[in-house]
Amino acid sequence: MSSPDFPNVSAMSVAPNMANEAFNLTLQYYQPPFDFVGVLVSALVLLPLAVFGICANILTIYVIVQAPHLRSIFNYFIASLCVSDLISAILSPLFLYRRTWGFDHWIISNFLCKVFWGGDNGTSVATSLHILCFAFFRLLTVAFPHQYKKIKDVHAKMCILCIWILSVGCGFVPFSIWMSARKMNRFVLSQETGWPSCTISLYWFQQFKAYAVFGYAVFFYVPFALILVFSISVAVVMQLRRRQRSIGYATSIGVYPRGAEALRQRKEKQAIVQLMLIVGSFLIGYIPHTAYHIYATTTKAITHHDEVVHWWFGMSEYMLLRLSECLNPIFYNLASSSMRKETKSVLSRACRCRKSRDRDESSKQVKVFALTSSTPDQAKSAA
Repeated sequence: MSSPDFPNVSAMSVAPNMANEAFNLTLQYYQPPFDFVGVLVSALVLLPLAVFGICANILTIYVIVQAPHLRSIFNYFIASLCVSDLISAILSPLFLYRRTWGFDHWIISNFLCKVFWGGDNGTSVATSLHILCFAFFRLLTVAFPHQYKKIKDVHAKMCILCIWILSVGCGFVPFSIWMSARKMNRFVLSQETGWPSCTISLYWFQQFKAYAVFGYAVFFYVPFALILVFSISVAVVMQLRRRQRSIGYATSIGVYPRGAEALRQRKEKQAIVQLMLIVGSFLIGYIPHTAYHIYATTTKAITHHDEVVHWWFGMSEYMLLRLSECLNPIFYNLASSSMRKETKSVLSRACRCRKSRDRDESSKQVKVFALTSSTPDQAKSAA
């Protein structure tokens, strides 16, 4: 986002009084693109989403890790995807600070600025590649089940490791290098006038602009297309297989095994629903996210109204991104009865342990009160 160039007051070869007049003249050009309402709305949306995202993703990871019967290839990818969403949720308050209180001056260290940008982009790449692999393996189980059976847990773990290496190398590293925090001079119109304090360094702007076109195409838009193709293929193949089984039962056996077929169809439906929910959540979050970055690097904000539109576009797409990542743990449980059952079991055990500790603490307090309020003989007998 850029504005028309304006001469820097500090570089002007003018008398002090003329410089002061120029300073006062340029002061009227700057007005923050947000107000108290914008800050309040953003905080009320992003902070609860951050808390929920942290708790829900930690719970999902724990449920998968501690339950041996949930350790499958698909659940490995879900657990790793939850790690990505968890990191994003932890970093999300930094985005809120960057767009509001730290908009003009990021005072919480340049290191955190680089960590935010690197972590945010790295987890976005990781999420995209995780869901692409998830959709591919789901298609493999439907169209080529014999080939899928050859895939072992170690193969899935190696694939997840490669995803994280790519995410760090192609997502975290470049953005952590390109981004930096600096105090913006809002009193002089320049290319950086409307930018947040923690943003792209002008030295790396062309590299960032090229990444927003080619990098997003490789890590987001091509996976978008492949994910949609895989998802549609899964639904089509399942429908064709179901029709073939129906014809086979009618011609060769003569008796339609309704119980077995109903169970098979229910499992297939759960697989389709799980895939569609995850893919839908992904598209809701990341299509606006990548569209905003392309818009930000190709559109000039000339007026204050343009700046306001730009700010709300960036804040809105980030809210959708956080919402999609918070929906993922919910979708995992909605689409999997075994995951849902184990989650309820974990929460139930946690509640029982809490109640047990409360009862123990209450009994200790009652005993202490009885000992302190009784006579020496009564205390001796109670002990």
